[in-house]
Amino acid sequence: MSMQAGVSPAPDLGTLHEFHGVQPVLPVSDVTRAARWFRDVLGFELDFIAGEPPSYARVKKGDRSYGDPVYLRLWQCNAREATPWRGEIVIHVGKDIDGLHAAYVKRGVVVIEPPVSQPWGLREFAIREPDGHVLRFCGYLP
Repeated sequence: MSMQAGVSPAPDLGTLHEFHGVQPVLPVSDVTRAARWFRDVLGFELDFIAGEPPSYARVKKGDRSYGDPVYLRLWQCNAREATPWRGEIVIHVGKDIDGLHAAYVKRGVVVIEPPVSQPWGLREFAIREPDGHVLRFCGYLP
């Protein structure tokens, strides 16, 4: 990008406004079932569930004692799109990525990629949750 003489650069809005987190929204077929699955199977906490009947929820894991919490929002959609989910959410884990993988296998989680050490310094594995979304869990290599 070229700069014209005498023109100051645009302000860094992310710093100015203190961007500090991302909360992905996952479309799900049944928000109550999805929230329960994230809680009971993956170990998240139910942060809130809204609507009558419920149509929107947020699950979280973490309390800032070891980094920022992870939040996922669950949005109930009555009809799923014909095109499959093409993205994934990456969740950083502070320790024992292989132990987490083993715990999820014992709980019947669908693992689509087993743990592997990547050349970019992370060990990671991927799962598919019941609505088809891919969640990749990763931790830094020692």
